[in-house]
Amino acid sequence: MSKVAIIGGGASGIVAAIFAAKNNDVTVFCEQTFGKKLLVTGNGRCNLTNTKNFDKVYNQDINEYLEKFNYLDTIEFFNNLGLEIYVDEEGRVYPISNSAQSVVDVLLHKAQILNIHIKDHTKVESVKYGEKIQVITQDDIFNFDKVVISTGSTTQFLDDLHIEYKEFRPSLCALVTKQNTKRLSGLRLSNVLCKLEKDNKEYFEFGEVLFKDKGLSGICIFNLSSYLARSKNYNGKIFIDLLPKQTAEQTLQILTNRHKLNLGNAIDFMTGLFCREVNKYILSVCGISEDKVLTSNDIQKICATIKNLEFDIVDKYDNNQVKSGGINLEDLTQNFEHKKLKNIYFVGEVCDVDGLCGGYNLQWAFTSGKIAGESL
Repeated sequence: MSKVAIIGGGASGIVAAIFAAKNNDVTVFCEQTFGKKLLVTGNGRCNLTNTKNFDKVYNQDINEYLEKFNYLDTIEFFNNLGLEIYVDEEGRVYPISNSAQSVVDVLLHKAQILNIHIKDHTKVESVKYGEKIQVITQDDIFNFDKVVISTGSTTQFLDDLHIEYKEFRPSLCALVTKQNTKRLSGLRLSNVLCKLEKDNKEYFEFGEVLFKDKGLSGICIFNLSSYLARSKNYNGKIFIDLLPKQTAEQTLQILTNRHKLNLGNAIDFMTGLFCREVNKYILSVCGISEDKVLTSNDIQKICATIKNLEFDIVDKYDNNQVKSGGINLEDLTQNFEHKKLKNIYFVGEVCDVDGLCGGYNLQWAFTSGKIAGESL
């Protein structure tokens, strides 16, 4: 029986610990508390995985890993822990309690059954590689046969061990715009089509956009931000089609019919199309005063803006959900052991794998954690 250390008490580390504990003496070091990062996933609901749309959601092809542990395996794993789950219309899998605490509770219960040693509020200061791998905390030095590093985008241990990795960049984050969006802050647009133009490429997302004081947020924007993170800068253009179910011609016809109704000045004409602040913003983008009596040329401008509401992306917000970058999978074995450092494993976000919103990043955490843990 080997002595195994798991550094990091997040999703990948916890799952690695559970599978490793079947044949090993396992200790988990948590800088804060066991499963704390899980508690904030999915807005506190914990979107565990997804039952569909796995094609092209990651920055690279990871099918060889998903074949070993996919979303069906994740659902079965949590069912066996006693967690009741449900699947929403988008394929997202949640605990039936809609509480991430339920997920942490069943994982903690399983860890206790397996006699996993959990060291909460224990910061690992460094890791030293040798015949025995030293895990050094503020208060003690521990010796292990094998170590799994699951510390997300923390680079300290990668630097300690002189491991090459791609720079970490915030992904799944809100984006800062050149345009002033303060008047729209807090407003949500549902069922819109967003297009990102970046380096002569186009990326599309359909769903919800949330306005912030200085930019854009929401699932659509988070997903588009991942493409910016992978391109290594946060500059580009996003266009929002406010009426994606209508063609430009159909939208123009709707507006023309409204114009024939003689609804009054510009702001009165817009009333009933979108919420008041969005109507005002559209007019301001078009350079049309709210009290103007509209012309056919104005109608054309409004139509073009509704179909292509333009925003220049100049930066990102720091409150990201995941980060792009990390250790190249080619530097790891199929079991996530580093090829140059025997008995050191890397799982989860520390690997250069990042996905879109919808449970895909947690699925990667569970997949990599299970494969590594079972191989120990």
